[in-house]
Amino acid sequence: MSEPFNQSLYEASVKAFTINGVPEDVAEKASEVIASDDPAQENLGRSTSDQEIIEQAMTFIKKGDK
Repeated sequence: MSEPFNQSLYEASVKAFTINGVPEDVAEKASEVIASDDPAQENLGRSTSDQEIIEQAMTFIKKGDK
């Protein structure tokens, strides 16, 4: 993850994830990644493990879409 950390984005992301059925621990980890995104970096500055965390959160949301 890159810095700086956007606290407001983190809080909004956790709320959005949990409202949509993502377990809180997964929502918090994914939100840490999102709140540290750097649009000036390739892949928003996300590492492979960061991308895997986001994918994990998205699987819960996709399950809810069925």
